[in-house]
Amino acid sequence: MKFTPAMKLLCPLASGVLLAATLHAQTFTYTNADLLASFRIAGGASDLVVDLGQASVFESLPARSVTPLAKLSTTQLADALPTLDGVSWSVGATLRGNPNYGYALQTIWITSPRADVNTPGTVWQNAAQGTLAGSGSHIDAIGFNAVAYGNGQPAGTDNTSAGIVIPSSSPFSYTFQVGPWGQLDNTFQGNPENTTPVDFSTAGLPSRSVLYRLEPDVYPHGAGTLVGFFDFKPDGTLTFTAGPPPERTTATKVTWNNGTATVWFPTINLVGYRLRYTDSTGLATPISTWNIGSSLVGDGTTLFLQDAGSDSNRFYTIEAYY
Repeated sequence: MKFTPAMKLLCPLASGVLLAATLHAQTFTYTNADLLASFRIAGGASDLVVDLGQASVFESLPARSVTPLAKLSTTQLADALPTLDGVSWSVGATLRGNPNYGYALQTIWITSPRADVNTPGTVWQNAAQGTLAGSGSHIDAIGFNAVAYGNGQPAGTDNTSAGIVIPSSSPFSYTFQVGPWGQLDNTFQGNPENTTPVDFSTAGLPSRSVLYRLEPDVYPHGAGTLVGFFDFKPDGTLTFTAGPPPERTTATKVTWNNGTATVWFPTINLVGYRLRYTDSTGLATPISTWNIGSSLVGDGTTLFLQDAGSDSNRFYTIEAYY
């Protein structure tokens, strides 16, 4: 017997009473101010749109916490994209209809791509309400168009409440909202899409994009607020880390006194730093294999770490980490 989504299943209980349970599979859903992760390949057949949940949830995560985002389905990724090499992706949200959200209407959350994990990308800027509204209308349309397309399709593996695969040629697609010029149909100040390298699936390195909150009522308009960063990984998984990403760090001063070495360096607020060291025989080995010394959490100022066991044959580096 084949069940249809609306078919009722009669289940006998111990008392002999029959329980009627309605089986119902849900199609894609989207709510104002939800973060949408969208994936496509230029010239590809299909796009994938995933609703990650309310932006406010991501704003409230503890600093330096790493959250796996299980709503991104590797099955849907495989159905939508023939490969993870050369995939363009972005994450965005917009506040357009909830005045009690805590931010001004037309606030948007949007990613800034990095060419690699160690190279900072563009810091998006706050802007006038009308300017952000133009970009926000396209972000909102990605969500509502995905809902409209999903309502016309049967629920199933590629049309769930969290994610949906849409033909790239459809006017309901993510590709359609990006537009032929990119930058959310040329309404945004830059390109929010990251594109995985041609060897992404084999190189083993994540594709990283930083999430900014841009507000229309911040004067003078300056840098947006960094909320955290997404790592899209070669295995098709996505994580979110709250707070700023770690950066390459350069020591500004090194002193040695009575057997104690002191290494000074600039820090980023909430990023962890640790001292690594080796002797001359270890200089040719990966830094990740060097000994780990003292550590601290940055506060945005220049700080120092010390090694009390220093000798003349010891070499140091500062490692930022989470």
